[in-house]
Amino acid sequence: MKRMIGVAVATLALAACGKPAPPPSAGTLGIAAGGLVEPSGEERVIIPQLSGRLARVYIGEGDAVKAGQVIAEIENAEYRAMLAGASAELARREAEHAKLKAGARREELDAATAARSEAIAAEHQAGAEYDRRRSMAARKLIADEALQLARTQAEAATARRERADAELALLRAGTRAEDLAAAAAAVDAARADRDRAQALYDKSQIVSPIDGQVLKRDLREGETVVALSPLPLARVGDISRLYVRADIDELDIGRVRTGQKAAITSDAFPGQAFAGEVVRVSRRMGRRNSISGDPAEKQDAKILEALIALDGTPPLPIGLRVDVRITP
Repeated sequence: MKRMIGVAVATLALAACGKPAPPPSAGTLGIAAGGLVEPSGEERVIIPQLSGRLARVYIGEGDAVKAGQVIAEIENAEYRAMLAGASAELARREAEHAKLKAGARREELDAATAARSEAIAAEHQAGAEYDRRRSMAARKLIADEALQLARTQAEAATARRERADAELALLRAGTRAEDLAAAAAAVDAARADRDRAQALYDKSQIVSPIDGQVLKRDLREGETVVALSPLPLARVGDISRLYVRADIDELDIGRVRTGQKAAITSDAFPGQAFAGEVVRVSRRMGRRNSISGDPAEKQDAKILEALIALDGTPPLPIGLRVDVRITP
């Protein structure tokens, strides 16, 4: 009897040994996904806003740049001249408007009054001389030509006095509203011309949109560039903090949330795993971004993007395809 029990126990033990172990739970395996390494704020592509020849290039790959820093210039002598001319015209129009708005100065009124007094005196003198010569001509003491000259001089003196009267009256009356409005409109038009010239000149200056590092430079001095070309001049990114944009399969999206830990691996760095944390989960489904090349991978499958912030400063290049495993 004991021997039979022993055989039975042995048989059960053998059966247990042959039974396959239960598969590990999904929570033990974690959530697997593919992803791409990207800089903080994503990679920025710089394209020209004007067509022309690249006159100067100031950066190389790997250089640090600041937001607004000029990294290249399109040949812009013509734009610079246009800007200088438009700026000078604006300054002239502004000065004219300011003068009209301020009205006549005391010195201008004094000068106009003095000029009128001189014109009146000259008119009286010329009139007296004409009267004298007319009397002499009546007695045949001078030629008709001398009388005609005196008449011409008297008429010219009267015309000068009338102009002096008008100029003084205009200064005393001040600037008319319509003249002031016309001057203001001229200033606005000149400013618009200057702004257009400034915008063209600014577009000839190719600048970095962010603080960061030049990840790739495709431009060379002397090359001709085309405005809004799909081919970038350079790519810039902030690599002070690296991220992985992971494609979470639609079957796993219910298990992913911010704060979860993640391990990042790549065939380019065998035996190494880089730690990170899920910092953002998209609210919208999309198409896969990271393609592994595995023929079994469904490239048209719907995914949800999760952004993972990497710890420290790992040596992962921007755009590297990586494998992600998120711990639920």
